[in-house]
Amino acid sequence: MGLMVVGVLIGTFIAHVVCKRLLTAWVAARIQSSDKLSAVIRVVEGGSGLKVVALARLTPIPFGLQNAVFSITDLSLPNYLMASSVGLLPTQLLNSYLGTTLRTMEDVIAEQSVSGYFVFCLQIIISIGLMFYVVHRAQVELNAAIVACEMELKSSLVKGNQPNTSGSSFYNKRTLTFSGGGINVV
Repeated sequence: MGLMVVGVLIGTFIAHVVCKRLLTAWVAARIQSSDKLSAVIRVVEGGSGLKVVALARLTPIPFGLQNAVFSITDLSLPNYLMASSVGLLPTQLLNSYLGTTLRTMEDVIAEQSVSGYFVFCLQIIISIGLMFYVVHRAQVELNAAIVACEMELKSSLVKGNQPNTSGSSFYNKRTLTFSGGGINVV
């Protein structure tokens, strides 16, 4: 278990540093064309950044894309590593559990007992069900956070106020314009 956590931390650290050092300009250019990714950046740089990173790690969004998007935020490296580790922990525990269960599958087959097959199948079904439930809840929470951020930004732009930019480099790096009811990141 400890080795797994260390491996996750090292992998996440390397991916984040490489993306931050080598891909920042490329990722920023791609994000400007995507309202959804721009909203994710705003949410991560806002007050619920740690929650969004942790929840994103539970979703089937490719980790390469997550690493690239999160690397251009101002989320500190220790906070990013902590949130990523917390978000990846359930998946890693499930993988470890399934790995140890599958390793004993030889014992189940050798016994050739109905109860052994039943328990084994039940473990697999429960594990897969829990995985789908966690992924679904994470996606719902992530989408709710993005929608809330977009609504806050739209309401502040409609009222003629500047968006809340406290601690957010996203607004400093890009100019937001409001035209015809839609938000454009330029």
